[in-house]
Amino acid sequence: MKKLSLILGALLAVGAVAQAKEEVVAPVVEEVIIAEPVVEQVVVEEAFRPSGYVGLEYKAYGNTEGHGDKIGFNPLEEDKWNRGQNNYSRLQTTFGIQVTENFKLDGRIRDYNDLEKNDEIKYENKKHGTDTRLRGYYKHNDMFTSRIEYRDTEKNEERYEYQLRYNAYTNEGGLVDKVILAPKVARRVKPNHRYYYNRLGVDAYLTGNLPLGLTWENNYYLNYDMHNSDILGLANNTKKDKEFNLEVELYLRKSFALYETEKSNLNLDLEIGYDPYKFNQYKRIIEVNPDGTVSTYRRAYDLRSLIDLGYTYSLTENVDVKTGIGAEYRNWDITEEPRAKDWRWQPFAYAAMNVKF
Repeated sequence: MKKLSLILGALLAVGAVAQAKEEVVAPVVEEVIIAEPVVEQVVVEEAFRPSGYVGLEYKAYGNTEGHGDKIGFNPLEEDKWNRGQNNYSRLQTTFGIQVTENFKLDGRIRDYNDLEKNDEIKYENKKHGTDTRLRGYYKHNDMFTSRIEYRDTEKNEERYEYQLRYNAYTNEGGLVDKVILAPKVARRVKPNHRYYYNRLGVDAYLTGNLPLGLTWENNYYLNYDMHNSDILGLANNTKKDKEFNLEVELYLRKSFALYETEKSNLNLDLEIGYDPYKFNQYKRIIEVNPDGTVSTYRRAYDLRSLIDLGYTYSLTENVDVKTGIGAEYRNWDITEEPRAKDWRWQPFAYAAMNVKF
């Protein structure tokens, strides 16, 4: 009995120790998270680098449909419209450079040449000489940009102009996507520098988009001209040296992509519109009629359409070449509103290169 008591006591002692081990709670080890060092990202702005382009285009114009410049034996049977504006070429050089973030320059030089190379008597081509235009732009902010322009036309008329261009509205891709208003001051001097006039005015430039991929452009040029002598050709013996006038341009355009690869494309471009429509404050004399009456006008317009089939090939990422043919349909010479007529086609062909840098 005594041995049994000892055995039971030993078993109880072992059970108590085992139970105690099961109830021991394992120590809690806290996870230590070592934070990675925070590295600030420093954005390095790329230094400004000037960029720009240079373009060269040679364009040749043929005879206006059914018309030549040759003088006949009977002047009464000759076409008097569009004389001297046939068979000529235009070599055009364009360039532009972004000088700084806010200042850029662009230019256009057009050199006209007569393509008539025979000994037949004809009228001198009106399209001859050089037309040079230089512009400088300074962007004050997102709303205002100053533009200075100098131009020397093929008729040696010098033009100087300053505009303050206000970006009044922008909605990229909208029915109206841009509106620019530009008050201006200008001066124009005739070849002998004895005749000139000063100009105050405001321009408005509007562009937008229509269904079917059509785009439109509508420009207004409102001018108040102050001449240093009486304006020539006014009707009713009017003597004035100051006058308001307005010019309106309106174009509707559509481009068709006929063929396209990674490096080339063939496009057909169409355009129709007024180029421009002119309104004068005072009437001008057109001609004196056989009965002694005088025909006058206050408005005149060029209404034209243009077809251009052009092929462009990219030699490199920055060099493109282009060639094409086309024709322009316009009332070339008789533009006064009461008698505008003689719409004719004039064909042209061109080759061009554009280099970006």
